[in-house]
Amino acid sequence: MHRRVWVCIAVLALLFSGCGDSPYFYENTVMDPKGWSSSDPVNYTFEIDNTTQPYDFVLSLRHGDDYPYSNLFLFVQLDFPNGKTSVDTLECVLADQRGRWNGKRTGQLVDHRILMNSRRIFPFGGTYQLRIQQAMRHDPLPAVHDLGFSLQPWKPE
Repeated sequence: MHRRVWVCIAVLALLFSGCGDSPYFYENTVMDPKGWSSSDPVNYTFEIDNTTQPYDFVLSLRHGDDYPYSNLFLFVQLDFPNGKTSVDTLECVLADQRGRWNGKRTGQLVDHRILMNSRRIFPFGGTYQLRIQQAMRHDPLPAVHDLGFSLQPWKPE
């Protein structure tokens, strides 16, 4: 129970600490404490009704200080409303060359905001599904606490 409250507070803090407007879409997934299995992808489903608005795709990743790597590879699949699919591999660099975490530390946890895609315009209105799968050789992958995805409306500065 205590961990859930802590996770909820941290997620709310992330949402309210960001600059600018609220995200168009945001969802967070708490991972299995035993590890993130490559056979257990995280899925996000969202609706797009404005096909002229560009969006930034942002990942929120929280891992423990005991995460054993300086990066994280992900397979990312986006399913379009017309049945087409795009697949990509994303490397998330989590630490510098000296092993210092790039994210913000809170006790034993490290939070990262990772820009996956910038100024993406959706070609169709409708329901999209984003599937994120860990692509590391360590399976299940330990110390990943949660993964969030948000669509941020892009605005010129």
